[in-house]
Amino acid sequence: MAESSSNSAIALYEALEGQTVKDIVGVNAHIKTVIEIDSETKPIDAADTLWSNNILGAPVWDEISKKYMGFFDMRDILSAVVAANKAMENESKPGHDTTVWVKSFEEMIKEKDSLFNLTYLSARHPFMECKIDANLVEMATLLADPKCHRVGITNGSGSNRCVNIVSRAGLCKFLAEKVSADKLDEMLADAGLEYNKEIVCIQSDAPAFEAFEVMDRQNLSGLAVVDDEGKLVGNTSARDAKMAAIDQGKTEMQKDILSYLAAVRQTQFAKGGKDRYPVCLIHESDATVGRVLHLLAKTGYHRVFVTDEDSKPIGVVSVFDIIRFIVSKSSIS
Repeated sequence: MAESSSNSAIALYEALEGQTVKDIVGVNAHIKTVIEIDSETKPIDAADTLWSNNILGAPVWDEISKKYMGFFDMRDILSAVVAANKAMENESKPGHDTTVWVKSFEEMIKEKDSLFNLTYLSARHPFMECKIDANLVEMATLLADPKCHRVGITNGSGSNRCVNIVSRAGLCKFLAEKVSADKLDEMLADAGLEYNKEIVCIQSDAPAFEAFEVMDRQNLSGLAVVDDEGKLVGNTSARDAKMAAIDQGKTEMQKDILSYLAAVRQTQFAKGGKDRYPVCLIHESDATVGRVLHLLAKTGYHRVFVTDEDSKPIGVVSVFDIIRFIVSKSSIS
């Protein structure tokens, strides 16, 4: 247990302690169809599975060993997406025939076949599981592991097949529904929730492909977008990486990052998406644990940037930080 505790962490811990996994996934979780990918599937086909189902990741099942190898995540092939966009812009007009994009993407995958195979990629995201009747504290402990972005839910009936999936963001959204912001009124610093950390930023006039290359190179799901004065004007997210793949080069990645994001996000919204994509930030003077948690839940983003009085980013809180905070700062005797 941590040396010092936080009243906010204790309140959140107690909300978890009184619930089971079934409370978060619902009583009909056993009939939910989980999208799975066979370990023998080619990465290009696995990516197509994610695109066609509008999801960011899926568990990889190995039929020979009868177990999950891990999770396949769209961000793992982000470099191939960027390369395909560059090829399309060099060889054809963006927004028209996407054949060049698909061909280049496939060639990029084949070129790095030793790295871009499902067994290797899924091993980077290990499959961790919780039984449906497990206490939510057990799930939170798993999600507090830096390598565990999501947990597979099994029904405990003797089968180890996944019946549902809960992500860190999903657990935070559940907690926001159970614990009101006014019960979590500690300021981040007072609560011991660390937010002053290095922030990876990109200039608002930088081309989109450069932003995605930084995300891929540093294995990030999001970046802060700042203007010439260093003020926060936008941010990228894991969903943007997914939409970049779904877009298949129709929108030029030579566009500045804000224009590119506006274009692909609007396309997604026109197809029925419900997200409004606000800039996910909170001023340091307003940054209580409750406000940060509820902002994460409301926007669906995986991180909230903390800004100073000049709107310059000085810190960040992710869904991982929230869960790790609960586990480490809830010293209950």
